[in-house]
Order: sequence, then structure tokens, then C-alpha cells
Amino acid sequence: MIRRGAPILLAALLAGAAALGAAPPSASDALGPLGGRNMYAPHLPWYSFAAESAAPRPVDAVRIHGGIYGMNEFGAYAFDEDTEPLDPDGTLSDQDEFTALDYESVILEFGADWQATPTWRFRADWRIHARYGGVLDGIIEGWHGLFGLANAGREYFDRNRSAWSIESARTRDFTGDGPTVATGDLDLEALWSFSGGSRSDWALRGAFKIPTGVPSGGFGSGYPDLAAAVTVDWHPWKRWSVYAGAGLILPLGSGAYPMGQFFPAVEFRLNPGLSLLAQMNIQSSPIKGPPARRYDHPLFGPVDMFALPQTDVKIGLKGRSGRFAWQAYFEEDPLTWEGPDILMFFGASIDVGGEDL
Repeated sequence: MIRRGAPILLAALLAGAAALGAAPPSASDALGPLGGRNMYAPHLPWYSFAAESAAPRPVDAVRIHGGIYGMNEFGAYAFDEDTEPLDPDGTLSDQDEFTALDYESVILEFGADWQATPTWRFRADWRIHARYGGVLDGIIEGWHGLFGLANAGREYFDRNRSAWSIESARTRDFTGDGPTVATGDLDLEALWSFSGGSRSDWALRGAFKIPTGVPSGGFGSGYPDLAAAVTVDWHPWKRWSVYAGAGLILPLGSGAYPMGQFFPAVEFRLNPGLSLLAQMNIQSSPIKGPPARRYDHPLFGPVDMFALPQTDVKIGLKGRSGRFAWQAYFEEDPLTWEGPDILMFFGASIDVGGEDL
């Protein structure tokens, strides 16, 4: 597979951090990890956990939340540019044969959670997906050229395409092209905060995916999933919090592999209402490509398509003012390349009900 290796260029978020800090925030000002689900197309048909704080909220508190994901996705099956026929403009003559992922996408997410008892919280999330031609392709190619970075084979494909063909050795293939709007799955989750204190909180989580997503284009598997995870919050110092979760996802009926998921995060509180976060989503793959699609990864050698674990990195900000909160982050996978090419997320929430909010 030919993919990009662009670094995450977000050093500007760190500049001036000390100047933003007012009086040192305390652990009670912690805003929690970055949210957002795994939107990488080869993993999308199956459930994944969003990072979540283990700390309970006031009883009867309801948090209504929404978000928007913006993605430019590109990935090609391996080809030899010296032997494959090219058109006069230098692009591949048979682009469909080597297209794995080539589109832009906007995803709208809607959800709510409810702190039903002092220890139990329930949550539901649902999404709508839109895929269309990559109108930012030229900008991204120019950005890569400015810094001398490889274009990951983008230059051999027409710009502004919308096409994907995710081939799997165990499950159905997920294919599609052109402008597409489709529903995603409905995710249901319960969280039990079983231990808490001034420095740490622990919770167990269980989830069930209702297959409302369109399976033909890869927006759902067509089957339910079960999942369980443990989550911990730790507040070692006034400005710092550490979050971690580890889960197991069991796809039902689709033939996909069980998945392990690990999502660590570090929060630095710039002031009581604003935090800077660095976070990862490390997740094993539910599929692998057929043997004919193997490729040479520069770090891991010959591997099956889509088989390496995802090692996504998220860098972002979270803010809160009273009952209103927001978050924004940038995400990509610079190590195994089994994650979104470029993803940006903005989400917001408002709390209603509950005492002492």
C-alpha cells in the first residue's frame, strides 16, 4: 500500500502555553480525554470505543453532544509506476484497479448520555456519513511538495475522485464511488464507575452496536457487535491528568477478527477552562487484505493490506464554560498508516439537569 508519512505539524498549539496559564488549575478542573470514534474506513463497519472519563457526573445529569468530522482519505494498493501504463497526464490508466481509498468525507455525529445513578451512566451515539470528491487533493499535494514530502502516489490518480474498494480475505468487500450519503450504526453503552477518589477513578464499560449502518458501502457490517472495556482517570498533579482505557470488541456474524483497543491520553490544563491534550487510539485490525494485495511497509516489511494495528495520534484542545463544552483535534496515523490520512474534528456538548452542574 502506498500511503503518506506526513508528520503532525501542531507545534503551534504548544507555543505560548505557559502564557495562557492563570492560577494553577486543580484536579477538579480536569476536562477529560478527547472524544470521537474510529472513522478509518477499513474499521468503520465495526464498533469502537470513544475515550471517556471514568468519573461520575451529578445524578440525573444529561449531556447532549454532537460533532462533525472532516476527512481527506487516500490509500492505494501497491503498483509499479515503471511498468503500469500511464495516460498522457501521468496518471494511471487503470486507476480503479489500485484504488483502496480516495475520497473526502463529512460525518455528523449525534448523541446523549445520562447519569442515571451515582455510579451508572448510559450513552447512545449515531452518525450520518457523506463521501464526495477530494476537492482538497491539490492543496494537500502542494503542502507535501512545500515540505519535500512524498505524495503517497496521489499524483498517479485523478483529483477530486470519490471511490473506495476495501478488499478482505475474511469478510465481504466494501466498495463504492461517487457522492454518497449513508446512515451509520447506532452505538449503545453503559458505564459503571466502581471506584473513585481524589486522585483516581475507575469504570467498567459495556457496549452493544445496533446495525443501522448501510453495509453495502462499508458504513456498517450488517451485524451487531459486543464490547467491554475498563477505563481509569489519574490526576497526579494540579495541571496534569492521565487517562487510559483498554477494551475488547467482538464482531458478531460478519467474520471479522475480534479487536483489542487501547486509548491513552494526557491532559495539560492551561487554565481552569481550557486544556491541551495528546492522545492515541491503538487498535488491532478486524480484517486483512487478500494475499495478492500484500505490500512492503518501510518499517514492518511485507504485510497484508489493512492488517497492521492502528496507531492513531490525536492532538487537540478542550474547553468548558459552565454547562457548555467543546473540543477540537487533528488526527492521523504516522506509524503504521492504518488510520485516517487527515482528519479534523469539532464537537460540542451542553449539560442539562443534575445538581451542582
